[in-house]
Amino acid sequence: MIKPPAEGLELLTIEEASSLLKLKISRIRKAIFKREVKYIKLGALIRFKKDHLTEWIESHTVSAAR
Repeated sequence: MIKPPAEGLELLTIEEASSLLKLKISRIRKAIFKREVKYIKLGALIRFKKDHLTEWIESHTVSAAR
């Protein structure tokens, strides 16, 4: 039995993720190919959770040198 998605769960398309992160679609596709970012694959469709995109961006944070 398939469980219904959690209430409030919003999955983003690659275009929506690109717009949200202000990155080119090609950069996000590269991150998918290199498995840098978590994603959900539904058949041929790729979808993202906002918190996974946030984790990916935060993992690239560079601390200031002192």
